[in-house]
Amino acid sequence: MLIGVVGKPSVGKSTFFKAATLAEAEIAPYPFTTIKPNSGVGYAKIDCVDAFFNKQCNPRDGYCLHHKRFVPVQMLDVAGLVPGAHEGKGMGNQFLDDLRQADVLIHVIDVAGSTNEKGENVEPGSYDPAEDIKFLEVELDMWYLGIIKKGWEKFVRTVMQEKGKVAFAITKQLSGLKVRQEMVEEVIEKLDLVPEHLSSWSEDQLKQMAVHLRKKTKPMVIACNKIDMVSGESNFQRLKKMFPDYLMIPCSSERDVE
Repeated sequence: MLIGVVGKPSVGKSTFFKAATLAEAEIAPYPFTTIKPNSGVGYAKIDCVDAFFNKQCNPRDGYCLHHKRFVPVQMLDVAGLVPGAHEGKGMGNQFLDDLRQADVLIHVIDVAGSTNEKGENVEPGSYDPAEDIKFLEVELDMWYLGIIKKGWEKFVRTVMQEKGKVAFAITKQLSGLKVRQEMVEEVIEKLDLVPEHLSSWSEDQLKQMAVHLRKKTKPMVIACNKIDMVSGESNFQRLKKMFPDYLMIPCSSERDVE
């Protein structure tokens, strides 16, 4: 499994990554400290079945200690992004390309609201971190939509002329994002799209498809960093109510990495 660590600049992504993997990563209090992605291995701790058999196990991957299995997970800390990333703003193009093979995303946010949308330092509590969650969703959705729409008219003509299976053709177009054919078939059915009328699918329908496929292929956990700062806890409680579909975990990466 590959986990992508994402978020805007200066929210503590690299600090979080370093705390989770103990890998070396440059950390500095200015935007775009990370240019090339940092790669490392973290470990997920779970109960091991060896306790049931009363025997110490020796796993092929990771290790086991006191009946706790430490499962290795590859992690990738990518460059920060700003609104308009899908249009190439900031490190947008590189950021998105680095995420193609990620199985799941950890979105690190500054829950204390001490950095604005560009990652610049502001008074804690003066910026609403809910905007970061919203804008990342938009950037990812527009990225998926852009890939779907790339050469769309030619794509439609080719599929219709060759009388190919629409779901198979779309899957092939999105294979780099780990989209599987059954996912596309499920979305087509859910949106009541008619494959035979491919040429009449609207922009809004394509966008809805992009949103569904993004959620399927890039599920996301929100790491609410800087919880120890002023307004961190109150913002955290508010965000949990605003975004009930997300798993939100409070953390303080700087303390953990120390």
